[in-house]
This record gives sequence, C-alpha cells and structure tokens, in this order.
Amino acid sequence: MTVHASQHWRWIYDPEQQQLVIELDHGLVHKCPYKPSRLIPMKPMHAAFTMEDASCFQEFYDALSAYELWDPMLLTQAAINRTILERFGRPQMPQSWYFQSCETVPNYTLETGALIELNSGTETGIFAIMTIDDEFAECMLLTNSLTISDVKVMQQFESVKVLHNRLQPSHYLQLHYDDDHLRHA
Repeated sequence: MTVHASQHWRWIYDPEQQQLVIELDHGLVHKCPYKPSRLIPMKPMHAAFTMEDASCFQEFYDALSAYELWDPMLLTQAAINRTILERFGRPQMPQSWYFQSCETVPNYTLETGALIELNSGTETGIFAIMTIDDEFAECMLLTNSLTISDVKVMQQFESVKVLHNRLQPSHYLQLHYDDDHLRHA
C-alpha cells in the first residue's frame, strides 16, 4: 500500500492548546509530536497542504518505502514529521558530540531518505537522512528510542544534526539485504 499526500490535507494550529495537527483524508488526524520550542512561533492557522509540502512528504515516503522494511503507517508518520520539520522546524545546531565518529563510510549514496546509524556509545539507532549538505546531515530516528546520555533519550521521529563523520553504515540495512539476497539466490 502506497500513501500519497492529498490536496485535502490541512494544517491546523490551535494556539490555546499549542498543538499543530494535520487533518488527513477520512477524518484522520496526525498530531505534531514536537514541543512548541522545536517549532517556529505560529499563529492560529487552518491552511492547505501546499505542493511543496506534498513534494517533501512524497520524497521521504518514497525513499523509505523503497527499503521495504516498515509498514505504511510508520512511513506515513515519518514523512509527515519530516514535512513538519521542513516547514515549521527551527534550525538546529549540530549535536555531533553525542555520537561516536565512524571510520567506515556507507557504501551507498548519502541523500534524503538514506538509512544510516548513529552510535551514542550506549546504543545504536537507525536514522533516515532528512537533509544533507557538504558538512552536516539532519537525521530522523526511526527506531523507538535511543539513549544518547545518562539524562537524554531520543524518541522515535526526533531529529538531530550531526557531522558526516558520525554517519555509520546501517547494519540493519545490510542484514535485510543479506536475508533478501539469500531468499532470492
């Protein structure tokens, strides 16, 4: 099942509740999981999902669905959350110090939607690249949670900006490829 952004999707922001939601098709609503401090200041809003929003959503959804690793609901949530951060997210400062450097460069193209791992020294999490430039990548956590320090735990769909030398090849992706390759051998 493939999900596509719709012209009927609507952004709604309620300042009293300080809650951003996206009204989807069939009465479904996606609540923004991010704290108001992570987003730009907003005014009351009831706005259409733009072509740029739809393109941002679809690019991320299609890139992640190509891996055939997750169900469409998780992919939809990840793509909506990426769109929220692209449109309403405050710029992030890099937080590379939370993660270990990597000597091995992924043997695939580092682009939007590429899967990588970040290792906090305690745990390793699977991330998808949301944006990337010559120096940094902003990555979204796809695993349920990741302990990055004694007092800080990232939750699914949170993002972090890191230097490229923190991006590790995804072992999860390699295991999936090896299993799939063995099934088709």
